Amino acid sequence: MDYCLICTKCACVYERDSSIFRCGKCGGILEVSYDYSTLKLPKRFANAKISQKKYVPLFPVSGKLASLGEGGTSLDKAQIKGLDDNGTKLYLKVETGNPTRSFKDRGSSVEITKALEFGYTDIVCASTGNMGLSLATYSKENNMKCTIFMSRNGNREKMERIKRAGGIVIKVDGDFNAATTLAERYAKAKGAFACGDYHYRKEGQKSVAYEIVEQLHYNVPDYIFIQVGNATLIAAMYKALREFRRLKFIRKLPKLVAAQSKECDPLVRAFDSNGKIRHIAPRTIADAIAVGYPTFGNEGLEAVKKTRGAAQSVDDKAIKHYGAVLENELGVLSEPGGAAGFACFMENYACNKKAFEDKEVVVIITGNNEHRKDD
Repeated sequence: MDYCLICTKCACVYERDSSIFRCGKCGGILEVSYDYSTLKLPKRFANAKISQKKYVPLFPVSGKLASLGEGGTSLDKAQIKGLDDNGTKLYLKVETGNPTRSFKDRGSSVEITKALEFGYTDIVCASTGNMGLSLATYSKENNMKCTIFMSRNGNREKMERIKRAGGIVIKVDGDFNAATTLAERYAKAKGAFACGDYHYRKEGQKSVAYEIVEQLHYNVPDYIFIQVGNATLIAAMYKALREFRRLKFIRKLPKLVAAQSKECDPLVRAFDSNGKIRHIAPRTIADAIAVGYPTFGNEGLEAVKKTRGAAQSVDDKAIKHYGAVLENELGVLSEPGGAAGFACFMENYACNKKAFEDKEVVVIITGNNEHRKDD
């Protein structure tokens, strides 16, 4: 498809060959805006095998996708005592089946593709861990230098994984947002391609929603619970669902529920107060979603409001408990950040079973990069 880049803050328009990551006038984040009249899907698109490569016509890429086999992850019906009695159907979209065990690979495939299209050999990003590991892995496969900025208080095991994958880790005094500032300065100073929670990653992550719809045979679930750090995933899924509705694959949108830890919940606070998102200091054990000021926070709020969903938080104790439920009762391994959405649903269900009576619910298990015996 033909597309351009539009600033979400001041509406400034940039051509599709622009490799910038923020608006040059106001510093706002950019959005890929498509001319859908130029979209040409293969005739047998709906019946094609599900994978990231399938959705290339819906991505802002010119040719071959830099892929390591991401996408096509399972959507499994969860057998939990009591749910069936209430008519509740719960599905887990398990993203740990991606090459580096998290949904981040979907965004990395598109970002690395764009970096290659623009002729870059050096990329940089800020990360809490999973995105850094993903980009380091994809960069190594494509002979690119990869520098990752992380809080020195971040997950040390993930730092080591990034190094083993060939990435250079630079430790930062401060949180993820401080790391983002330094990574963006590095990109400008060194002429590196800025990866991370920007517009191209958002486009790659749309495929989570595409797959859920297809795996449910184009039936839309009533709810999708999504844990939120930088809010890129929930914003991407909202865009993907609107695209599928535009293409008449679906007629309605599910209610999107943003899940955060009570120890780091800036989006939830803004939703509850109907106010602006304000930075808070992350203190959660769920490091994958420990973002004090989400880049796509406003887009995340729009996603939950426009779908009549919600933004809710659960404490770290509940996240840890339901992570154990996932592992011990359902056989699904997840790090705390990957289990927050499941914890949020289970807490909601315990308080108000009536709301989920005869409903279909999808919970996304976004990643598992804790240390395991099989490493």
